[in-house]
Amino acid sequence: MTNRPGRDHIRILMRNGVLVLFLLILCNFLGLCSEWPDCKFQCRAGDVSVGRVWLGDSTSGEIYSCQPQSRVEAYLWVQFDNNANSPRYAVILLADIYINGELRQSLYDSGLCVMDSIPPKSSITLPVYSMSYNCGDDVRLSRLVLSWETSRGTTCSDAARKCANRNTKCYGGSDTEIVVVSPLVADFEFEGSGCPGIAYYFSAEVHGGKKPYAFHWDFGDGSASDEENPSHRFAATGSYQVKLSVSDSSGTTVIAGKSVSVRSCRCGIEGSDTACTGRNETYSAMLGDVSWESLIWMIDGREVGPGGAVDERTLDVDWSHYGVGQHSLELIAGLSGSGGIIEAARCNMTVRVIESPIATFSMVV
Repeated sequence: MTNRPGRDHIRILMRNGVLVLFLLILCNFLGLCSEWPDCKFQCRAGDVSVGRVWLGDSTSGEIYSCQPQSRVEAYLWVQFDNNANSPRYAVILLADIYINGELRQSLYDSGLCVMDSIPPKSSITLPVYSMSYNCGDDVRLSRLVLSWETSRGTTCSDAARKCANRNTKCYGGSDTEIVVVSPLVADFEFEGSGCPGIAYYFSAEVHGGKKPYAFHWDFGDGSASDEENPSHRFAATGSYQVKLSVSDSSGTTVIAGKSVSVRSCRCGIEGSDTACTGRNETYSAMLGDVSWESLIWMIDGREVGPGGAVDERTLDVDWSHYGVGQHSLELIAGLSGSGGIIEAARCNMTVRVIESPIATFSMVV
């Protein structure tokens, strides 16, 4: 008995079909069949890598500092390192350039061939993009892929822009993101009541440079702090020149300064410091000409509830509810801040409460 030729032919076709299907799956999985530059890069080679990326001038010198939001013409410089023992050729850079989270430029259109060759065990720095930069902007390279060829003599002009040639001879990948080293920029914000003796809160805003940062505050009244976000109380009224000095790990130092005005915020309570049970006493806030946003009365550390205050500047108290003895009457004045109402002034008095005297009389006959 012999097999029919038709069945053998079918078996051969099925085997070939399975093989073709397997090759197609493998091809797509490895990215060999993808269209450049949308390759499924499998970058495990460490032949060529990116050492560092920074904003510099036309001669590669770093722009160490600049005024916040000032406009600067800059170049995006990249250090390329060849870690192999032989040259690598036709080095192509793919990346998206983002500024403050918005795409400024994509190098994925065809890829930027940055050099014909890079010698073994060497580093080369090159500008890859020129840009107008606002000091303090955040600059990043996303989806960074660096690919190359090993065929001797290959140059940028005849580079094979094919996934099959480059999807494993590469560095980086779709998840690779590099923060560009930008000029050191310092600024600060502050919030406070504007009153003596009440805390001001200072917050440093630093961008660029090389971390870690060192901070030094000069509050203009002989006081200083090395905290990043300190608080400070000015003892007297006046205008104070506050300065923030920030240094990065490279030794670059920048200084930001602002004027802080402290005004008189008088706070007092007018009323009797002796009271009797069974009788109401009225107390008035003495606050000068400041337009306060909030006034809170407190007795013995607790805010006076509904029915206690006639209006915010006066308070009627029936001391029978608090009993005989000494009690603390306190007034807290507040002003609006970015986070809501902040305490600006506080004053208090001690009230001695005694029993109401019982009237007696006698008759003489």
